[in-house]
Amino acid sequence: MSEQILPVKPGRLLSLDVFRGATIAAMLLVNNAGDWGNTFPPLLHADWHGCTFTDLIFPFFLFIMGVAMCFSFARRTGDGSDKMKLYFQIVKRTALLYILGSVIVFFASKGLGKPFKPYGVLQRIALCYLIASLIILHTGIKGQIVWTILLLGIHYVILKMIPFPGHPAGSLDIFANISDWIDTRLFGTHLADYNTELRMGHDAEGLLGTLSAISSTLSGVLCGHFLRKKEKGDYEKVAGMAVAGVGLLSLGLLWRYDIPFNKNLWTPSYVVYTTGWALLSLGACYWLVDIKGSKSWIKPFLYYGMNPITAYFGASVMAYTTVWIRWQDAFGKRIYLKYFLYDHIYKSWVPHLFGNTVSSACWGMTYVVLWCLVMWILYKKKIFIKV
Repeated sequence: MSEQILPVKPGRLLSLDVFRGATIAAMLLVNNAGDWGNTFPPLLHADWHGCTFTDLIFPFFLFIMGVAMCFSFARRTGDGSDKMKLYFQIVKRTALLYILGSVIVFFASKGLGKPFKPYGVLQRIALCYLIASLIILHTGIKGQIVWTILLLGIHYVILKMIPFPGHPAGSLDIFANISDWIDTRLFGTHLADYNTELRMGHDAEGLLGTLSAISSTLSGVLCGHFLRKKEKGDYEKVAGMAVAGVGLLSLGLLWRYDIPFNKNLWTPSYVVYTTGWALLSLGACYWLVDIKGSKSWIKPFLYYGMNPITAYFGASVMAYTTVWIRWQDAFGKRIYLKYFLYDHIYKSWVPHLFGNTVSSACWGMTYVVLWCLVMWILYKKKIFIKV
């Protein structure tokens, strides 16, 4: 991996690619524990309310997508591109993302033995991209600020002030919130989890939470507008992101006493809090990479950052395939390919030296390293798969 970093196109932020790559690498790590019963707490989602390191990853990706969209749409609308052609590209990308997400869900349903469901990570990304694109095309910066706040406000009102059958307004427990009630009415048992006793389903990428997820994306768009300002100096941009990040973190920490952080429901306080961390993280990358020119450490993240959807899709299909492939041993015990490999590669010796949690994390790091090698090959051959 000693080749030179490929030249960056004018108007493209190298730090954004690095931040995107680091986010994807972290996503692969937390999604692929060797043993879910022995995992470092930061590498797990919060049980319900709360926010761990893992809970930052998905909103980071939406924020990053929003920043990239700001630069991309400014370039495409600025060169006089045909609006109808642009609409076609938006619809095409939305459909591709949704289809790829559905493929992952298909493999997940086969591997985990659950019903096929309409939701998933890429499906939510697709919806956020579609709606955010239309807002960008038909509004200016002030309009985008209004939509960011309005969507959060609408979601807040629905979660906190609208009752639903059998529950009062403001109920936010699992299987007892309006988001789960809506999803169950629409899709029945075709959700990630379904409680037969309560006759209520739940999905972490539920339809209602997409409202606030769009705001996560639009917050990235607004950051992109700030970074595009030519009258702002580099240090002024870093300072601006730092101040805004700290302000949003503080606001989120206060707002959680009214409506808690909850990644599953994508609560408004969670959006504000995670956006604050996204601003601070991108600001740090911008200062290190684009201002200080520190590039000796960025290559692995750059490989991921140039083919993010490819890495996520490939690793996800691979992970679910390893639990889909199974067989019975001579004693009739069911053997899963994942655990067969994990037991023989790591569990047979790592726990004796470093403990079960390290062993479990080693399996996740294997995905990170393996797919980094794949992304390096694509980068070296200048193959960038755009979706």
